[in-house]
Amino acid sequence: EVLTAADATGDRHMRSLLLCAAGAAAYHLGAWPGHAARAPAARLAAEPQAPADFGLAPGQKFGPTAPAHPADKPWTNLETQEGVQLVKAASNDLRQPLLADMGNDEISVSKDSIHILKHHGSYMQQNRDLKKKADRDKSYQFMLRLKVPCGEVPGELYRELDELSNKYGQGDLRATTRQAFQLHGVLKGNLKTVIATIANVGSNTYGGCGDINRNVMVPAVCFPNNPAYVAAQTYAKAIADLFRPMTEAFNEIWLDGEKAASVEYWQKDIAHFDLDKVRNYDNGNGIITGHPVEPIYGRTYLPKKFKMAVTVPGDNSVDLYINDVGAVVIMEPDGKTVKGFNIVVGGGMGRTHRKEETFARAADHLGFVKEADFFECLKAIIAVQRDHGNREVRSSARLKYLVHTLGVDGFRALVEKYLGQKMEPWVPLPEWKYLDWMGWHEQGDGKLMLGINVEQGRVADSPGLRVKSCLRALVDNYGVDLLLTPSQSIVLRNIQPAQKYDVEAVLREHGIKLIDEVDAITRKSIACPAFPLCGLAMTEAERVQPQINARLWALLCEMGLSNTDFVTRTTGCPNGCARPYMAELAFVGSGPDMYQVWVGGHPAQSERTAVEVPSLFKMKLDDLEATMEPIFAMYKTQRLAAEEAFGNFCYRVGVPAIEEYIAKYELGSWRAMGDPFGPEAVATDATVGITSDVLAKVEEEASKRGYDAPTLIDALLREALAIE
Repeated sequence: EVLTAADATGDRHMRSLLLCAAGAAAYHLGAWPGHAARAPAARLAAEPQAPADFGLAPGQKFGPTAPAHPADKPWTNLETQEGVQLVKAASNDLRQPLLADMGNDEISVSKDSIHILKHHGSYMQQNRDLKKKADRDKSYQFMLRLKVPCGEVPGELYRELDELSNKYGQGDLRATTRQAFQLHGVLKGNLKTVIATIANVGSNTYGGCGDINRNVMVPAVCFPNNPAYVAAQTYAKAIADLFRPMTEAFNEIWLDGEKAASVEYWQKDIAHFDLDKVRNYDNGNGIITGHPVEPIYGRTYLPKKFKMAVTVPGDNSVDLYINDVGAVVIMEPDGKTVKGFNIVVGGGMGRTHRKEETFARAADHLGFVKEADFFECLKAIIAVQRDHGNREVRSSARLKYLVHTLGVDGFRALVEKYLGQKMEPWVPLPEWKYLDWMGWHEQGDGKLMLGINVEQGRVADSPGLRVKSCLRALVDNYGVDLLLTPSQSIVLRNIQPAQKYDVEAVLREHGIKLIDEVDAITRKSIACPAFPLCGLAMTEAERVQPQINARLWALLCEMGLSNTDFVTRTTGCPNGCARPYMAELAFVGSGPDMYQVWVGGHPAQSERTAVEVPSLFKMKLDDLEATMEPIFAMYKTQRLAAEEAFGNFCYRVGVPAIEEYIAKYELGSWRAMGDPFGPEAVATDATVGITSDVLAKVEEEASKRGYDAPTLIDALLREALAIE
């Protein structure tokens, strides 16, 4: 009856509202597909339950229970699917039970709504610093994650987020490892206001989380005259739009069914692609599901989250190999025209301690596609994951497990069936480099950009360090725009050259260091939020990372290794949000104040993962120096060259050799070991008088470099006076 009335109105908006009302009623009456009635327990016990419904929607041809092409794998998705899939199937395109729950006076939402809410860009959290359960149960709050393609945050958006975080949040923002902002501490009663405000200023939150394509990463640079970088950014924005959920649920729940007041600010850069046409194009090979709302995703979207990145040859600032799909722009010889894209597939970080069936994985090289086939190739890859990803076991649902199961050649063959053509061989690339784009750079259009280090991405104000206020002052007074980096830092762009020193003065006034004042370990470190709000955290991460950095740096300096730097990352649990398994050195939470140690990632974060050190599964944080000293001593004395990166050294010698060295090492014995690449000590034949305070400083700096004081003085004077 509702459907008939809705159709009779001829009003699309009214039809949508009537359907939502019917959905809410059906959910509460137990008529919603796949959900038990909200009825007394006695009635539920007396009535047999219908089998779970996770099949295709009416009109849908292809999906996890009816793949367009067969594939031999251990799971079928036919007889059973894990709980989140059932929730999505019953949600009426991501509406229920969230719509019903947002209409009540509770301070929290139901378990099923938690899963649906993620697709709208929010997680429900509790303050785990509170010791009493009764207090925690009163602390329900919501984190919002924006979907910010390319990490672009216009000044106007930052200004709005600054205001929202003060009025409705906990007074800070957090730059994520996927180039987005998170806003913490929003109460349920304010959630609609905050989400609507973000949408109306030209951004959004849908797709920030959930089993769909997440924020698309790209190098955090502004080079408007560099065709390769421009192409990477333009296509990243296009991908973000191409694979957004098409359901009207977002507008219906948060905007009362209306359109946002402002068009998303990145739309102007991708209008020429005509992405609605690209999205709905059906090549006849099973990519298009036939679902009336979600032509690519279908009724139950993807098995789990899906991450993508786009970059240019040589620039691995995006951690390309941790993504489900990564693309590398390949230019024609003229350097101006896009030829196509190299594609990698099957990367991912999440794992579970002591469950070998879960693992971190670096992506494989899939092949090359011409520019004209790029979108269709990505659609084909997503269709393969949609149809064949594991929906029976959620911990095995990511694309990496499908690629691992089929092998990259088998996966490629399956993609080619959906694509309808063969992929071309991978185009050889130059060596990857880890780039963070910190410091001053020319944009190429007469303006400047400046990368500033934001430790663990926390944009907040504290005594002596007022990052949040500083950014607001720069936005208001100098008209800068922001680029969020994959390493949780920020690039300020569109700075006039005449404003360079004024900008530096504002930074110093707010306690922010320029990059040459930041130590090498801090510069290359990232951490997940962990406590107090993450429900999965086993131990601290963000709040202890500054301490870990300082202690590692002090130890390196003490051991004469101050010229050493490496990528280090800390997470509060093994899920890997801060990409620890690609780091040269990582600490993965394994218990209260305890961490599993990983070593051996590539210094450029490319093509391999780090390796766990089995004997260091529960390193106590108090034992950090005692744990790392023997490993640093081994590196100092056994590296093949002064330039051999720490991660490459650990990978070369292998974890068994490292564990053997640790077992035999006596703390402090590095002092008697020579450095094969240290300077030859100067044999002095003369003396010179200097003050005791200068001598103390010289001895301190000499120790950091593995020198004695006379050798450092000799080296400095020869360089300063050009003495050979």
